[in-house]
Amino acid sequence: MCCVPLGHRNGKSRREWIDPVKRITKAAVDQIIYGENFECLYCLDGENSFKEYDGCTANLSQILHDGKTKVKIAGSRTPGYKMGRQTVVMTAPCVSATILLRLQVAKYF
Repeated sequence: MCCVPLGHRNGKSRREWIDPVKRITKAAVDQIIYGENFECLYCLDGENSFKEYDGCTANLSQILHDGKTKVKIAGSRTPGYKMGRQTVVMTAPCVSATILLRLQVAKYF
C-alpha cells in the first residue's frame, strides 16, 4: 500500500494575498515626480539598505528619461515594497542605483 502525502494541492488560495508587479509608463512617473507628493528612497548597487533621497526633482526626471532606466510598480515580493503604499521602482543603470517613489494609497471603505 502506497502512502500519498496529504498536502494542499491547489496553490490558488495560497497566492491570493500576493500583490503582483504592475506596469507604469515613464510619463506617469514623470507626473508623480513633479506632483511632489511622494517619498523618495535610493539604494546604490551592492548595498542592502535604502536611504532618503535629498536631490532635486529635475535630477530624478533626468534619470527617469535615460534610455536604460526601467520602471515598474512594486509587487509584494519586490524589495522595497511597503504595504499601504504604491511603490514605483526605477532601476537606473546610469547612476548604478535603484530608486523608490512611494505614494500613499487611497482607501475606500
